Amino acid sequence: MSAPRDRRPPADEPLGSITRPVVDDSDIAPACYVCGAVDMTRMRVSLPAGNPAVFASCPDCEATAWFVVGGDGRALGPDGVPRD
Repeated sequence: MSAPRDRRPPADEPLGSITRPVVDDSDIAPACYVCGAVDMTRMRVSLPAGNPAVFASCPDCEATAWFVVGGDGRALGPDGVPRD
């Protein structure tokens, strides 16, 4: 016997994806801090302190960094220390 189907209506809020985000965060993390590439993967996250941030990953050089939403634009490491 199969499990019953979930008959709830779909959520009203549109779901985003990495390829088609609901929010454009390119102004928060405009380019890779290492190689300058602009075609990056960006994802909204929350830092341990509760600050909203954008995680950015560069497919060209594989650099990763976190950028605080409303911050000064510096790339941060996972420990919150600015990356050079």
